[in-house]
Amino acid sequence: MRDPLPGRRVLARRAAALILAFAVLLVGGCGRDGEGLHPAARAVQELLELRADDVRDAEAYAPYFEESALATALAEGSDEPTGTPRVPRWETPYVSEATTETASVVVVWKASDGFPGWPAVNIFLLSLIEDRWVVVDALEATSAPAPLPSGSR
Repeated sequence: MRDPLPGRRVLARRAAALILAFAVLLVGGCGRDGEGLHPAARAVQELLELRADDVRDAEAYAPYFEESALATALAEGSDEPTGTPRVPRWETPYVSEATTETASVVVVWKASDGFPGWPAVNIFLLSLIEDRWVVVDALEATSAPAPLPSGSR
């Protein structure tokens, strides 16, 4: 028997394939790998991922700080069970100011009942030391500064 609606089925399959491809692009674009970010923002993203995964190994934090004491402090355990995120969820970090050797990376935190009193925004100050971006300070803020224009990075 001949299919009475072959054209519609082909269109439906094409539409489904396009929707699936678009969904893959969206999910891939929202990944946690930091691809496409300024290297300083990528470093902050990676550091936040360690905190979210509750990594308790000081060596894992060491590349992100000039002072090893900061890496050790972040690795210390807490009263929470292992595997409990140490930071709330966040928006993709971005650079608000940069020179060839310094950058200000903005992190806007997503509100969470699990983190009462957490600041709305943190601004991480980074320096380029021996070809790696390291956190030298962090500030709390109530509002986020604008990102650098795309061509300024």
